Amino acid sequence: MRKLSALAILAVVFLPLVFAAMTMLAIRPWIFDRGFYERLVGDERLYEGILNDDLASRFEPGMFTREEQLPLGALSIALHEVMTADYLRTQSLNVIDDVFEFIEGRTTTFEVQLDIVPIKSALVGGGRTRFATALADALPACADGQPSIAPGGHLTRCIAADQSVADAAAQIAAALPAALEDTPDQIVVAASSNIRTNGYDVAWFLGSGIHNVLDMALMMMIFTALVVGFVGAYVGGDNLPERLKWFSSSLFAPASLFVFIGLALSAPWTAGSISSAMATSSWNGVVYSEAYREAVASVVIPVVQQLGSGFLVTGFVVSMFALAVLVASWITRSQGQGVTKMVQVPVRNP
Repeated sequence: MRKLSALAILAVVFLPLVFAAMTMLAIRPWIFDRGFYERLVGDERLYEGILNDDLASRFEPGMFTREEQLPLGALSIALHEVMTADYLRTQSLNVIDDVFEFIEGRTTTFEVQLDIVPIKSALVGGGRTRFATALADALPACADGQPSIAPGGHLTRCIAADQSVADAAAQIAAALPAALEDTPDQIVVAASSNIRTNGYDVAWFLGSGIHNVLDMALMMMIFTALVVGFVGAYVGGDNLPERLKWFSSSLFAPASLFVFIGLALSAPWTAGSISSAMATSSWNGVVYSEAYREAVASVVIPVVQQLGSGFLVTGFVVSMFALAVLVASWITRSQGQGVTKMVQVPVRNP
């Protein structure tokens, strides 16, 4: 019965705690490394496929009023004229800075936003004609009875029967300053990415950032796992060597799994498989260029390799600790066997 109780303690409580603690240990060296994320978003090829209908749907309600009702496909094409890969890269780096300002406790709120001041400047400046021409070229013909400009709007949204594309482009170029007059300087990327929380609500007692809270949680998790492991080993073993063996065996299982996962994720064939999968994949039915898919792979592969390296190192360290505990059990047993107990038997003379 004691053995079953020990197995239940180690399997149900100890192992989940160990897995969670080891996972946190594996990702802790780089999960808060600002430079790691900056390197990930540094490849400008990543932004080749970003200007699609989905991004246009984020810009359209924020940059233009609902009255404009611009077709998203046409807007996406026109945005290519004023949005560059360098601009998108800068916005990505700004988001990373905002995230780490929040994590490190320098700010109390976080919201993913895009700074569209450069875009607004381009639309009323040197990029106005290019944007207007591209938008007019991509606009559909107006339906029967549909006005080319929506009520309350400023920009041509479709090409009327008596209107040329050049006339539409000229009208759009002239109307852009008025259409952007009430546009904010910041646009929230998406409601699902809108994270508003107060870091000090959870970190006030540390007087610092969230990463310190996670470090504290990690230390508490490790301590709790060790206590539970010692309790399970104590229940399962009859003496110190057996208890050390129980504890060692319970550590070898997760450590071996982490070593295996680390080797698998770090192996060259894993990177090759990711590259091959990216080369033949499409997202939402859109087939992106080879350069863009290679750029996505260049982001995914380092993350997977970092995970693999962290799992491998963590599994190796825990394996060495488990081996040391196992050796300690052997030493303890041998020392116990080497002690000869002397029993004095009284002898009475006849």
